[in-house]
Parts: sequence; structure tokens; C-alpha cells
Amino acid sequence: MRVCGGTVRDTHAADPYNRAVNVNPVARHVVSVVVAVYLCAAGWFFVLAPWSGFWRSRVVAAGPPWLIALLDHPALRGALTGFGVVHFWVSFSWLALIAARHE
Repeated sequence: MRVCGGTVRDTHAADPYNRAVNVNPVARHVVSVVVAVYLCAAGWFFVLAPWSGFWRSRVVAAGPPWLIALLDHPALRGALTGFGVVHFWVSFSWLALIAARHE
């Protein structure tokens, strides 16, 4: 909104670059579910991978020598696990939002 000469004008009403986009509701739900599944899978990866043998044999071993101690440190592994928990939280809140819209 913009004030011009004491009157308030809605700048989005006549703006051709900010038109409303009509999206197929089925496509919107499919994309939302795909995003939620991706976030859940990424969450599982970030929760499990830092504590697995894969992490030590592939990530830590392939890292540069100056970074190996950091990659193998439990604090970094815990931070990555927390990042995975955040992915779970976003995924489940996204699914709750979809369920709330559907009702």
C-alpha cells in the first residue's frame, strides 16, 4: 500500500507483475507431500548418518587432514543430529498444515 496525496492506494490491485496464480489443488497437495517426505528422509539421514560406520569410513576418511578431528568430534555429530530433528519438526508441521487445510 502507498500513500499518495493523503489517500491510500492498493499498489497490488493494478500491478500486472503480482497477479494471483491459480494452482491446481491436487498438484499443490502432491508437491506438499513430496516436500514433506523429502524433509523426513533428510531428517533420518542427518540423525543416523553421523553415528554410523558410513560416516567414519566415508566422510571422515575422505576429509582433508586438518578437518578430520572436527568431522569425528561428537559435538559436530550432535549438531548434525539436531539439524535432522529440525527437519523432522518441519516435515511434521508441514503435514499438519496440509491436514488442517484439507479439513
